[in-house]
Amino acid sequence: MMKTLILTEKPSVARDFAVALGAAGKGQDGFIENDQYVITWAIGHLLAPYDPEDYDAAYKKWSLTTLPIIPSEFKFKAQPKTKKQLDVIKRILKRSDIEKLIVATDAGREGELIARLILNEGRAKMKAFRFWTSAALTKDVIHQEMKNLKPLYEYDRLFIAGRARQKADWLVGMNLSRLATIKLNDLFSIGRVQTAVLSLLVERRKAIDTFIPQDYFEFKGKFKFKNGVVSAYWFDPKKKEDEKRQDKRDFFDELLKKVQNKKAVISVLNETEKTSYPQGLYSLTELQRQANMLYGFSASRTLEIAQSLYEKYKCLSYPRTDSKVMATSSFDLVRGLVFKFKDLYPEHFLKFAGFKVSVKNKTVFDDSRLTDHHGLIPLKDFSGDESSPEGKIFHLVLKRFISNFLENHRYLETDVEITCENNLFKARGKKIIEIGFKALEGKESEEILPEISLNEEGVFANGEVESKKTKPPFEYTEASLLYDMTNPARLVNESDLKKIFRTEIGLGTQATRAQIIETLLKRNYVERAAKNLKATEKGILLVDRLNDMPKTRELTSVSQTAKLELALQSMAEGETDDLDFLDKINDFIQTATNEWKAIEGVPRDKSKPKSYGGKTYGPKVPAKVSNLGPCPICGAEIKDFPKSYSCSRWKEGCQFTIWKVVAKKKLSETQVKKLMADKKTDLIKGFKSKAGKPFDAYLTMNKEGKVEFEFLPR
Repeated sequence: MMKTLILTEKPSVARDFAVALGAAGKGQDGFIENDQYVITWAIGHLLAPYDPEDYDAAYKKWSLTTLPIIPSEFKFKAQPKTKKQLDVIKRILKRSDIEKLIVATDAGREGELIARLILNEGRAKMKAFRFWTSAALTKDVIHQEMKNLKPLYEYDRLFIAGRARQKADWLVGMNLSRLATIKLNDLFSIGRVQTAVLSLLVERRKAIDTFIPQDYFEFKGKFKFKNGVVSAYWFDPKKKEDEKRQDKRDFFDELLKKVQNKKAVISVLNETEKTSYPQGLYSLTELQRQANMLYGFSASRTLEIAQSLYEKYKCLSYPRTDSKVMATSSFDLVRGLVFKFKDLYPEHFLKFAGFKVSVKNKTVFDDSRLTDHHGLIPLKDFSGDESSPEGKIFHLVLKRFISNFLENHRYLETDVEITCENNLFKARGKKIIEIGFKALEGKESEEILPEISLNEEGVFANGEVESKKTKPPFEYTEASLLYDMTNPARLVNESDLKKIFRTEIGLGTQATRAQIIETLLKRNYVERAAKNLKATEKGILLVDRLNDMPKTRELTSVSQTAKLELALQSMAEGETDDLDFLDKINDFIQTATNEWKAIEGVPRDKSKPKSYGGKTYGPKVPAKVSNLGPCPICGAEIKDFPKSYSCSRWKEGCQFTIWKVVAKKKLSETQVKKLMADKKTDLIKGFKSKAGKPFDAYLTMNKEGKVEFEFLPR
């Protein structure tokens, strides 16, 4: 009997398909099978681009003479840790009983790239289709979307964009990182997007460090009228900015004498009813920003939690989305969810506006603003503790979802101008008419003015000269950095770029922004100081040197980086191909290489530490769940084995392991926790080499989850 092959991106997703399609419990080594389906999985990227030395052994040594490295054809190799699973998939692709292929990797540019590279490697020739959904993979969703399969070639545009992104990042990373490392005599990593983000942090650090506070003064007066007192600030109508300020106190000291006990008149009184509307659904970045502001969660931590709510608990839709809306075709789903949660959380629906449960509600339903995935929505109730990290993220999404079906927030805003001795004073009042959806956000502040009327006369009662100082720019937090990465329009001057940035184009994507921040931290370009992110001296040095070179400085430019993202989006939408894009990248690499070669290098500092890694092997016996958090590779549970802390999915190919004894030194649980949390331990003393010689070192964890030594400077 002929069968259908389903390829997923993760083992957990394969299990979801197996349960839905009746193949659960019939697993083989690397795949699951029944009489209709063979279900197998990747573990992220099973294939990696060649390293430079794979093309030519001469590239193994980092030398200016071998740069730039621009392969005529990009080649790929198996990831050592997951080669076994790749071989499993390749064998399945050659089976004579497979007549149909369904690609069910994550629905997006990277998911498409992962699948196509595997299929190209395995030389798949059967009919191929695409499974595509943003919803959690429940049994009903899988059965429904299996009826909506589309030919795989309809998604070629996503593969082309993903491949172009991968090539561009390789070319920039491999060439510019080598150039900077050789010339600056320290290990430097340069990335197409990460360096532009680093530049934002460096500019902010410099602005704060060079800021000189200036004294200024404001004058606050209190005016007594028939029904009460109005507090108002003096202002100069001729000024557009800082209209309340004076540089010298003398002006306000004289003003206080001049207006004391003098008649005052309400010269302007404007009352305007205003309306605030719900903000739509959460995109991933907006959820990350909110979680950072409220709970101090890093962007990567929020993504991990949201992914767990999607995969493990199945109570959240696909989190890696940049949309804030739903398709009109999802109306029945949304309506059902609204009334389900209305029964579960009646306290959240006190301001329910039933008429908003309609496809006419464009805040929620708008096909024209929909991208690859719809906005984040809750799919069922979260059964865990509301105060847990998962509970906090779930209820943020839940309340934002519900808010779109509550009354609008309405308030009366009153603008008042008071004239006294030919001087003007301004006050503003706010009175809530309808709290509406803001009832879910906590108490909304009001500024209640007494009942006053136009041309009403009163008297200046007393006043105060307030001494203030100008403040430096705020330090970046992850929340504010994510905002600028998502909304860079204010960071550029060109009007055409401002228009581009007001669409969905920004620095990086919803799925990569958290990792970009973590990379900057890992490279020691940036450090955390409480909730703030600050550029280090190493980060400043790199950006300064890049900015010294006319062409290379494009890497620090928000404008240039986002233009490339726009080009990638255009490819993903099928409007352009990748040839012109890659030609421009190649030209940039050639020019940048020439610039780097022409500058004077930095003398070598032999005291800089070096790092190297060793092999790790998966565990052989089951164990209890640890309290170390999720696996940094696949997100599964970490288990406490007799000799190691290892991923619970080791049988499925995930090889993440931290050995309890390293170089004859037993690690404490505290040291392991710090390694998991910070990717680096404090200095550990008492390791022993194979020759029995003692040494001290740090343990670090690289992006593949491998534990490595970092030695003290010699």
